[in-house]
Amino acid sequence: MIIDMNILELSIRCLLRKRAKTILLLSIVFVTSCFVYAGWACKSANVRTQTEGKQALGASFRMEENEADRHDRTAEAIKKLGGQNGSVDGSHIEQLESGDWMIWHDNSFETLQMEDIETLAGQEGIAEYNITTANIVVNPVNFARIEDPDADQHSDLLGVSLRGNMEMRLDFDVQNGNIEVNEGRMITPEDKDVCVLSRELAELNGLSVGDKLEFNKRKEPETSKVYSVEIVGIYDTIHKMTPVMYGDSYRSENIIMTDLRFPEKPQGCEGDPLYQYATFWVENVDEYDAVKEQIKKADINWKRYDFIDNTGMSDTMAENFGDLDEMSSIILILTVVSGAVIIFLVFLFWMKGRVHEIGIFLAMGKSKSEIIAQMIVEGILIGCVSFMLATICAPALSKSVADYLVGYQVRQQEEQKKAEEGMSGGTEAAEYETEVMGVETEVTGKIMVLSACSILVVILSAALSSCMFVMGQKPKEILSKMS
Repeated sequence: MIIDMNILELSIRCLLRKRAKTILLLSIVFVTSCFVYAGWACKSANVRTQTEGKQALGASFRMEENEADRHDRTAEAIKKLGGQNGSVDGSHIEQLESGDWMIWHDNSFETLQMEDIETLAGQEGIAEYNITTANIVVNPVNFARIEDPDADQHSDLLGVSLRGNMEMRLDFDVQNGNIEVNEGRMITPEDKDVCVLSRELAELNGLSVGDKLEFNKRKEPETSKVYSVEIVGIYDTIHKMTPVMYGDSYRSENIIMTDLRFPEKPQGCEGDPLYQYATFWVENVDEYDAVKEQIKKADINWKRYDFIDNTGMSDTMAENFGDLDEMSSIILILTVVSGAVIIFLVFLFWMKGRVHEIGIFLAMGKSKSEIIAQMIVEGILIGCVSFMLATICAPALSKSVADYLVGYQVRQQEEQKKAEEGMSGGTEAAEYETEVMGVETEVTGKIMVLSACSILVVILSAALSSCMFVMGQKPKEILSKMS
C-alpha cells in the first residue's frame, strides 16, 4: 500500500514538474476522449423524421396494399387466362399488334377491401379511423388548373387530382399540418358531392365557398358524363403536399379534396372505388403495442396488405437510419486507433527524455515493473482529467457530429436521387420524401462507461507499448546512457 501511494505521489509530482509535456498529452487525450464520446453517442442517437404524404401524427396504424401480393395476383390472373386476351379478377390482358402484351387493373383489383377495413376499425382499442382514396386525375370542365408555363406538358395527364377522404380532418396532410382550412369547413362523413380546394386554384378562377366545380373522365373529355361538386372550404398551403407523380396534374395546388365516394364518378368507375390507405387511431397511447398485437389477430386476408406503424414524426434508432451506425463505428475505430498511435508516440518521446530519471530509480533499487506502473499511473491521471473535461463538452460535440453525419447522408441521398431522375428523364413516380426534423443525442451512463473503457484501453495500450524499450534493456544499459 505504501508502494502504491509512493507511485501515486511520484506520478503527480512528475506531471506537475513537466508541465509542457503534461499539457500536450492532456490535450491529445482530451480530443481523443471527445470523439470517442461522440462516436458512442452517435451510435445510439435518435433521428426525428417525418415522411411527407405517408404518415400522420398521433398513435396510429396505416394499412395499404402489399406490392408482393399484388405481383402474385397479377401472375395468377395471367395464368388463368392462359395466354389469351381477356379479363379476370379485376385484371385485363391484351396482346397489341406489335406482339407485346399489355396488362392493366381496375379499381377492384387495387383497392383496400371495405370489409377488412371495417373489421380492423371494430377492434377494441381503436378510437377512430379514416379511409383515403388514391389521387385520381380527372378533367376540369368549368375551371382552369394551375400550370408551370415553362414545363413541357406533352407527357402530363392535363388534369387535376381528386383525393377522397371519409373524414377530411383525418387526412394525412391535414394531420401533418401541411394544409389548413381557413375559409369554409372541412368535409365530414355525412357529406356527398362536396370539395375543398386550394387558395391558389380558387384565386385563379375567382371561386368561393358555395360555387360549383365540374369534372369528367380524363380520357373522354368531350363525351363522358360531367359530375359537379359544391365547394365547402378553401385550404391554405402551409407546406406543399408531396406529389405522388411528376407533372402539373399532381402538383400540390391542383389537389382537390372531396368526399370519399366522389372521385370514382368522374373517373368513370362509379361503384368501383379505389381506397389506397386506411388509418386507425389508438384510443389509449399507453396501449399502443397491445392494440397492435390484437389487430394482427383479426380475421382478414393479411397477405394482401402492409400494416405499418404510422406515428408521424418518429424516433428512429440510428442503426435504422441509413449508414449512421456504420459511420459512427468508423469514427470510433479511427479515433481509438489514431489516438493510441499519437499517445504512444508522445509517451515514447516522454520516456526517451526521462532516461536519467529511470536510471536513478533503478540505482535506488526500484524494479522495472514499478517504473512502468508509475508511467501507467501518470497516463491514467491525465486520462481522468481529460475525460472529466470531455464529459462537459460531450453533449454539444456529440450533437454537432451527429447533425453533420445525418446532414451528409441526406445530401448524398439527394445527389443520388437527382442523378437517378436525370437518368430516368423524370418520367417515373416521385417517391415519398423523408424529412429529417432533428437529431437527438444523449450522453447516458452507459455511454460514459463505454467511453471511459475505450479511453482506458487507448492509454494502457499506448503506455505499455512505449515502455517496452525499458523492459527490453538491461539496467546496466540504461545506467550507461546517463553519462
